[in-house]
Amino acid sequence: MNIRILILAFGAAAIALAQDAPPSGDTPLVTLPGRANAPQAPAAPGAAAAPAGRGRGGFGGPAVRSPEVSADGRVTFRLRAPNAKEVYVNGAGPRLAMVRNDQGVWSATTDALKPDIYSYSFSVDGLTINDPGDPLFKTSYGSAGQSEVFVPGPGVSWVPGKDVPRGTITRHFYHSAVAGDDRDFWVYTPANYDPKRKEPYPTLYLLHGLGDDSNSWIESGAANVILDNLIAQGKAKPMVMVNPLGYGLAGGPATAMGPTMIPSYARTILEEVMPQVEKDYNVSKDRNMRAIAGLSMGGAEATYVGLNHLDKFAWICSMSGAYVMWPRAGTPETAGGRGGAPPTSPAVPPNAPPAPPVPPAANAASAAPPAPGAPPAAPGAAPPAGGRGAGGGRGGQTIDNATIEKNFPNLNAKANPQIKLLWIICGSDDGLLGVNHAFEAWLNANDVKFTSNDIPGFAHVWPLWRQNLTDLAPLLFQAKK
Repeated sequence: MNIRILILAFGAAAIALAQDAPPSGDTPLVTLPGRANAPQAPAAPGAAAAPAGRGRGGFGGPAVRSPEVSADGRVTFRLRAPNAKEVYVNGAGPRLAMVRNDQGVWSATTDALKPDIYSYSFSVDGLTINDPGDPLFKTSYGSAGQSEVFVPGPGVSWVPGKDVPRGTITRHFYHSAVAGDDRDFWVYTPANYDPKRKEPYPTLYLLHGLGDDSNSWIESGAANVILDNLIAQGKAKPMVMVNPLGYGLAGGPATAMGPTMIPSYARTILEEVMPQVEKDYNVSKDRNMRAIAGLSMGGAEATYVGLNHLDKFAWICSMSGAYVMWPRAGTPETAGGRGGAPPTSPAVPPNAPPAPPVPPAANAASAAPPAPGAPPAAPGAAPPAGGRGAGGGRGGQTIDNATIEKNFPNLNAKANPQIKLLWIICGSDDGLLGVNHAFEAWLNANDVKFTSNDIPGFAHVWPLWRQNLTDLAPLLFQAKK
């Protein structure tokens, strides 16, 4: 089917284009040329705002430039709001009070920031808004999320390498009969992807965290850029990456702690997303050529799906796994829930209320209170302590062996020959460190082989997860030596 589409996309992908549909199949889709929201070229320190003219940054006057990243890592934010009484920047470091000039333009400049992708918003007389001058923003489930600013730096894996060929990102829409809603998934194909290549491509299913959306690994994780760089350097095999929506039920984060959410999610992957990907793309159906990985909620899902379906996956990775989200042992699964599970399906007590969406798994950005509508963090994520990458997690959450055994009733040493890699990574300051250690102890007690590491100085944050992917991708689909 030849589909021509005019799109208004989010984030840096906010472009209009007409595109022929890629692979076969009738799934509506949009193809984007890699990650459009690459880091902006830094301005020289002290550079002036953009000249007057049409543009963004508020209405009723000449354009203002916001955000503006200087070569030393400082970021200047601007907003035209001549009638406002007070304006603040929330995110990208400590909360900043902005100062108004005689033209009604408010501005504030951060201290030098570490290289990162920062989320932020403006507070205008108590009203939280995104930056109208910034076309980049990260979505969260059900909302536009927050604006984003890139602060590049030397040696980071998520900045596009010079002259590195770029892969392609395609968005697919479908109706989920399992979850009972309309949803999407994203597919990355590497540069020079050949739909007729004799050797099918391996596939990495990469899952997001609680509160986030299907595109979060692209918009906040820059996963496609990381893969572009690693593939071009010969460090990772050319692979297809799939980023599905991470909720097994139609309610999104509000249903995330229910007993049927993750079992139902497994079905959306195995019965809906995977068959469509394998129909539309030149990817291998060999289990040895499939990997599943995720962060936080996605880590809990990746281990649940992968370890219970070793006929489908040989490579399994959890980053800061929120194992507290696995269905709990103690009572039978509640009646009426959607979703399939391994032979013995675990559950939480029927009268236990679902935990509210906790503030997201994504951006420990500042010590200021989260802005209304800001994306939610994973269970156990500790409040940040003064900046992105800093965190006060203490690893205090735990999980009992009965729950682990209910979720993995058939997992023991006999599985070792089937597992190419079981990789468990968590920041040493993460509030979920305790449950990760509990799972590792259970695996050891059951003689299941795995690789694990506690990363010092990190809590529940994107800088860790981008580095995790950078370290993981070269390990995947390699013959064991």
